[in-house]
Amino acid sequence: RISFLQRFATPKGALLFLCLASIAQSFIVSGLFGVIVSTIEKRFHLHSTETGLIASSYDVASCLLVLLITYIGGRGHKPLWIGWGVLVIGIGSIVFSLPHFFAPTYLYGEEIHNVCNSTIEQGKCSESSNIPLRYLYFMFKCESYYPRGFFVVGQLLHGAGGTTLFTLGVTYLDENVKQIQSSLYHGGLYVCAVLGPAMGFILGGQFLTIYTNLSESVNISESSSLWVGAWWLGFMGGGVVVVLLSVPILMLPKQLPGTSHVRVGRENEVHGGQRGFPGVRNTWTDVWTSGMVLLRNPTFILVTLAGTMDSALVMGIATFGPKYLESMFAFTPTQASTYFGVLTILAGVTGQLLGGVVVSKARLNVPGILKFCSVCSLIAALSSLMYFHHCPDVKFAGATIPYSGDIIIPSIDHKATCNTQCQCNVDLYDPVCGADGVTYYSPCVAGCTNVFENKVMWFDGSIHLLRTPWSQVQTSCVSEHAGIFGNPSESRDIHDRDINSHQVANMGVCGTKSCATQNLFFAMFFISILGTFSAGTPAIQVIMRVVPFTQRSFAIGVKFVILRILGSIPGPILFGRVLDLACVVWSTECGKHGFCQLYKNASLSANMAVLIVVLKFLVTSLFISSWWMYK
Repeated sequence: RISFLQRFATPKGALLFLCLASIAQSFIVSGLFGVIVSTIEKRFHLHSTETGLIASSYDVASCLLVLLITYIGGRGHKPLWIGWGVLVIGIGSIVFSLPHFFAPTYLYGEEIHNVCNSTIEQGKCSESSNIPLRYLYFMFKCESYYPRGFFVVGQLLHGAGGTTLFTLGVTYLDENVKQIQSSLYHGGLYVCAVLGPAMGFILGGQFLTIYTNLSESVNISESSSLWVGAWWLGFMGGGVVVVLLSVPILMLPKQLPGTSHVRVGRENEVHGGQRGFPGVRNTWTDVWTSGMVLLRNPTFILVTLAGTMDSALVMGIATFGPKYLESMFAFTPTQASTYFGVLTILAGVTGQLLGGVVVSKARLNVPGILKFCSVCSLIAALSSLMYFHHCPDVKFAGATIPYSGDIIIPSIDHKATCNTQCQCNVDLYDPVCGADGVTYYSPCVAGCTNVFENKVMWFDGSIHLLRTPWSQVQTSCVSEHAGIFGNPSESRDIHDRDINSHQVANMGVCGTKSCATQNLFFAMFFISILGTFSAGTPAIQVIMRVVPFTQRSFAIGVKFVILRILGSIPGPILFGRVLDLACVVWSTECGKHGFCQLYKNASLSANMAVLIVVLKFLVTSLFISSWWMYK
């Protein structure tokens, strides 16, 4: 034994190491991943449904292994199982970052004005084409299966390792502290599980302000459509930290010294007074019998199903919440992740602490805890109605409004009366903002034929230029009476040309007015998260109290299986599909849909609201039913 480490062989010492591991694990899995979703979708041309599948891979591994880990590990040396699991999490995080190193280097090249009837290559996917450097030519031509495989394997390792931390870790603490203190220790552990994602959202957003190739100096800013941030940096650094954290956990004893007395008399609140499983000899061959007994416990089942609905909700919002804010409030990825992280850390930590303190200080029994969970879930459900609110859509020609002179929105090829003769390559997404306040897919789609810059030089034809802050293009789709959009002072410097007689546009998406109810949305979002997390720790306490003491690890494992199969696995996929259904402008790569460039806010809001509100009211109903069924 190493003598100076023995001071950590206490409940508080064990909580410290488990909390640090919980912060690191959730920082990576729930925080960083949510921040970098839009970046890896752009970098590797993934749909939101596909990133949802990648997110769900975590729960697939957990679901496959949780019963084995909790049944065998629950009777073995728990710290060893937890420590090895934390090591696997670290390895998985490093694997997740590997596409950055093995994929072809990201090159943004020169920004090209793709104007009407330009000579830009249209055969972008042909091996013999001279591909413009403006767009990355992904490995295996237009496919991204190679990096996607690393993402899935990384998430599978995350899930396998994380299973030990949040099942055996919970029961290890419960077995080594007094019952009256158990909720406080669990509350502390789950507070850290909320701190991790919040830190991930905030720091991950900062990582995205760093260009993906650290050694390369670039002439573009974060606001450029060509920018790709250092999405991989947090996963690589976090993986190393998690590997180091596994060492002290592996050194913890099977049972903490001086805690044998706390395991006496802990079965007084088991459902129906049952103190053991009849016919179960506590061997691995009795898994089926033990599982069937648990499934006949109505309180256990109803509370688990409530947790399942919340799990689907939390995983979906954690994965796509920042992206939702990007679309709804026109935030940059960094702004969205910062807002989301701050709200999550404040509401989540407060909720976890509130739930643990209320149960402990009020000395609530099982019926009291279930009533408290019901009230918290009802508050969260009512506040979730704010998702029906939405901000005005960006005026985007061919997506949210028709082109000038047309009465219907065209198909995804963006062909309209004003650009019929342009032969545009729709693989090249390069939005411009017209003087009429309408955004167009590219200068070519807007019918642009000429380019001029703030150096007061006029260019005819298709001139390939580096973009400057006030770069403008002459267009045919923009309303004729719109005037000049951009810096009005430039028009005084143009010699021998009446620029005001032309329709013009600036490079980039048109700015939108700030959403008047943004602060109200954030306030209701905070209350919704607060209510959801306030019920989390108490619900765990119910599970721990209504099953026999010797079966608590296995009960947590069964709960996790149900949560994964019905909640965490389909949750991100379902939320990703909801986002995809609201998409009105897709990027294309070799004629195939890539990632979504623009969502219709009205559809996005309605879809998200229905899904979230239904889930929250189901959670409330299940908690009320479990209180009614408990005996």
